Amino acid sequence: MFSEALRRRTDEEMEQYFAVGTPSTTPALAEVNTNWPKPWLFLKTFTLAAMVYLCFLFAYKHFQNPLVIPGLLTFGAFVIPFSLLILFFEVNALRNVPLYQILKLMFLGGILSVILSLFLFEWTRLHTWLGALSAGVVEEAGKGAALLLVVRKLKYRWILNGMLFGAAVGAGFAAFESAGYAYLIGGNYGPTAMLNNITRRGVLSIFGGHVLWTALVGAALWRTRGDDPFRWEMLRDVRFLRVYGLAAGLHMIWNSPLQPPLFLKYIALGFVTWIAVLSFIQAGLRQVRAAQTREAAVSTMPGPVGGSSPSAIA
Repeated sequence: MFSEALRRRTDEEMEQYFAVGTPSTTPALAEVNTNWPKPWLFLKTFTLAAMVYLCFLFAYKHFQNPLVIPGLLTFGAFVIPFSLLILFFEVNALRNVPLYQILKLMFLGGILSVILSLFLFEWTRLHTWLGALSAGVVEEAGKGAALLLVVRKLKYRWILNGMLFGAAVGAGFAAFESAGYAYLIGGNYGPTAMLNNITRRGVLSIFGGHVLWTALVGAALWRTRGDDPFRWEMLRDVRFLRVYGLAAGLHMIWNSPLQPPLFLKYIALGFVTWIAVLSFIQAGLRQVRAAQTREAAVSTMPGPVGGSSPSAIA
């Protein structure tokens, strides 16, 4: 899957790679490559973002200037979530979602999901008796609700689209939350604890976290919706609830006080999460292949006879 990640690329290649989603750059269904994806841009994005973060870190440690802290927090919070988002951008084999839509959903969906989650915490009061475990139920619901911004757009009807949209909302939520935690910890325990928190949250988000969990919820919601207009009863469909329950359960265990040595909890949760993600990628590719087969079958049907339309013949 990552065999192309280390190959050198020109700036022109990367610019063309981002140019997707418009009428002239979206491939026809028959031209979509349904082989297993080989993403590479996510690593270039991570390298660039990490370099900028390290420059902020150097500036802060060398000059001790507090004006550097906002940039340090922002880039530190976005490095891993945004890199993971680019990975899902590449996995979307249909190439039908422009980068503008993704960034809009990351920022708008991210802050909307934060606000919705805060309202849900306030209304349900789950945190008063579940503690940190309540975030699994509340925050996954808040992020899932933010996906309603785009779920009604039938133009984006594929599982891989839903997975990408979920990753966008999750990336925004993850970055905003990480910046908030780093700010809070820095104010209470000092700059060293702040930097340690950014690093820890960034590294651990590779094994799980908001980007991956919300990508699963988005993929499940889009699979449930299919080609039909969105209806509220779809949220009660067992196919969606099963995956939402998985994401919420993974989140709850992640927040649990259970702490085995050597980060074994996060590694185990990461294994389960990535198995589910890869399974949905495979399901998304199968969905596209099935649509290509149907389209090819229709195109090879005999033409009208004696002026009759195919429907009349049928």
